[in-house]
Amino acid sequence: MQIINEPDQALAQAVQGIQWAHPELTWVPETYGCYDQRFKDDQVPLIAGGGSGHAPAHWGYVGRGMLTAAVMGPIFTPPTAAQIVKVAQAVTKKKRVFFIVKNFPADVAAFGQAQATLQAAGWEVGMALVADDISVDNASLKKRRRGVAGTVLVHKILGAAALNGATIPMLTTLAKQVTAAVKTIGVAASGALLPGQAQASFTLQPGDIYYGIGIHGEPGYRKEPFQSSERLAQELISKLKLNFNWQPNDHYAVLVNSLGGTPPLELMVFNHDVHELLQLNQLQLDFHKAGTFLTSNGMHGLSLTMLQLADPDWLTALNLPVQTPAWPN
Repeated sequence: MQIINEPDQALAQAVQGIQWAHPELTWVPETYGCYDQRFKDDQVPLIAGGGSGHAPAHWGYVGRGMLTAAVMGPIFTPPTAAQIVKVAQAVTKKKRVFFIVKNFPADVAAFGQAQATLQAAGWEVGMALVADDISVDNASLKKRRRGVAGTVLVHKILGAAALNGATIPMLTTLAKQVTAAVKTIGVAASGALLPGQAQASFTLQPGDIYYGIGIHGEPGYRKEPFQSSERLAQELISKLKLNFNWQPNDHYAVLVNSLGGTPPLELMVFNHDVHELLQLNQLQLDFHKAGTFLTSNGMHGLSLTMLQLADPDWLTALNLPVQTPAWPN
């Protein structure tokens, strides 16, 4: 069951609900894009987005210290290039903008076309691609490199840099460093749902879980019967350890994320297991948050993101208080 009215009106009505709950966000006509009405146009504006269905990403991170604006499309479908341009033009008069884009082909194409359009009009446009998903394709074993929950940490670190006056070249350099240091992997017990549809994006046998799923409900790399939260944590941490090749006393930030349908009790049990296992690996966990940051429209699942803190300034940025609807200071 989904608590909606007409399925084709669900997204528009959700946006109206967001407007009531967060009047500090100004919505751009003929788009699902919004910006921080308190923005003074005194820094490089950061704009992120993609398909809807990942709330609170990305509108929930619009505000001082993170994103200047977010532009969403329909559920699991990115906005058009024209809509992205329209939001950028509504945000700033200084013809400069920096895009943060999750690495899905349609998203990259839309933001890339918007970048080209703005550059042709004399804008300076930077763009960062986030490809933190380390899941592999079941057949080829190639890494999928999708942009998933680690994107929120990129918002946070680049948002602090922009607030402190970073230029587009500076943001570009920083983004390359941070995106190379962040990795995520997920697991789910159910697929994602589009509004009004009863059939999930994938189905499992009762009691099974699926490792390596995607945030649009894409299939993972292995199914198996659920054993325990600790077993889930062991699997995800083993994959992250293989990718990071970490050593004792390395410094990390950790983000434990609900994919939308995971109750807080389950999330916190998993968070406990993650913390215990990472301590056994003798890592220095300088930053650790658990909550609902980037979802897959009700998917009963979790993702685990780790960021190797190669620069002390990144930790300062992660801890900087912000003024947004969704980031927990």
